[in-house]
Amino acid sequence: MKWKESDKERLKKIIKQVSGNIEAIEGDLLESTRIKGHGDIWCYGPLVNGMVRVRRSTQVYIISEEKDKKGRVLAYTLTGSVILIKKSELIEIGLN
Repeated sequence: MKWKESDKERLKKIIKQVSGNIEAIEGDLLESTRIKGHGDIWCYGPLVNGMVRVRRSTQVYIISEEKDKKGRVLAYTLTGSVILIKKSELIEIGLN
């Protein structure tokens, strides 16, 4: 999965929103999701080129809705990781 310019811009917007810098955001706020279940899930982290352990119920923002060959979307976790995760593992929680 290759980074697109729109993905980079959306990630910047997510980081501004998460950091509380809402005045610097152009347009609407982004809705978040949570990872379903309890315990841990291992996801591929494209920035570290390896697996990343993420606690289920972690809040996640989808960077790109475009799915990779395995059906995963690119997402940013509130713990600061960029991961690929199946959308079926996520629950939409809206503006939180």
